[in-house]
Amino acid sequence: MKLSKETLGLLKNYSSINSHLLFKEGNKLATISAQKNVMASATVAEHFDKDFAIYDLVEFLGALSLFEDPDLTFSDKFVNIKDGKNSIKYYAADASNITAPPAKQIVLPSEDVTFHLSAATFQLIQRTASVLHSSDVSIVGDGSDMKIVVGDKKNASSNCYESVVGSTDKTFKVNLKVENLKMIAGDYDVAVSSKKISRFKATGNGDLTYYVAVEADTSFE
Repeated sequence: MKLSKETLGLLKNYSSINSHLLFKEGNKLATISAQKNVMASATVAEHFDKDFAIYDLVEFLGALSLFEDPDLTFSDKFVNIKDGKNSIKYYAADASNITAPPAKQIVLPSEDVTFHLSAATFQLIQRTASVLHSSDVSIVGDGSDMKIVVGDKKNASSNCYESVVGSTDKTFKVNLKVENLKMIAGDYDVAVSSKKISRFKATGNGDLTYYVAVEADTSFE
């Protein structure tokens, strides 16, 4: 089996969410953070014929990068990574030591806030948070406009970035942590439930979906 460029990119992204990964039999890859506040899932081109646990995903990707065109053969205890006459025998971890997402798919209890987040705006959020040293992202509705606000939610006089992403007749403030926005760069359809969970569904990238916990001080009026 050879992993596609898209799957390798997905695995690299997943490694920023959790160093563990459980390859499940089939063609879906999912991960969840150790704090269980970020979860991601996607369908990939490859089909895995057995479960296989990786304890250190960054190390595993590093092993793959040692070869120009690696071919993977999975067995119960290890995966053989081979390219020509060279190979690495990479052993599986004990699945009981892996933080893996639940088998049951998450369903949002409600969709109280919805909007489209463009790749350009998402990039600006990340860049602005870095430049302004901001840890918070808020989705704010004032009964008219819906805005993305990047700043320090505890300091009303802090530098902040705002971008109007839609209109709304509702009043709310949905708070997220910048560090939890670990999505692959791209366009997303976003939905937020008042039950303190949000969903970022990629557009034009298969069924790639991220679920991000909403902060406890989120408010809906």
